Amino acid sequence: MDRVAMLEAILFVAGAPVDYGEIAKMLEVRDEEVPALASELKDRLDGRAAPLEVLDSGDDLYMVLKEEYSDFVYPLMRPEISRAVLRTLSVIAYRQPMLQSDLVEVRGSGAYAHVEELVKRGLVARQRSGRSYELQTTPEFSRYFKTAALSSVQERLDVR
Repeated sequence: MDRVAMLEAILFVAGAPVDYGEIAKMLEVRDEEVPALASELKDRLDGRAAPLEVLDSGDDLYMVLKEEYSDFVYPLMRPEISRAVLRTLSVIAYRQPMLQSDLVEVRGSGAYAHVEELVKRGLVARQRSGRSYELQTTPEFSRYFKTAALSSVQERLDVR
């Protein structure tokens, strides 16, 4: 079987980043061969004008829909994260690091459940800080939303 096609199938069904080691194991190749296979898959997708692209973090691969197709397919998509949870996440991202108790003051008691969901999704890290928790976004947040690290953006804008 064509290993590049197999890689495409793996990434298509995964729905989340897949570690190089896991890919290598499934394709029966060495970890060092995965970036070359990913590069060839990117070329194939570009060559057939596919609406998908492969993102490579250097440790894992992820297949996503190209941004220019997002508006087109949006009516068919079910939101993965509710608007309320996204609003809570935006407060955390903007004010990070912030205490969960301060978040509840801003967003209300529903924020507790929102934080639970965000932590389970790996988008927010929670660490005990006195009687509350300190919240901040994770590298998965940046990967999920295809953003630069917010801390570096905030430093450049001098927002903190």
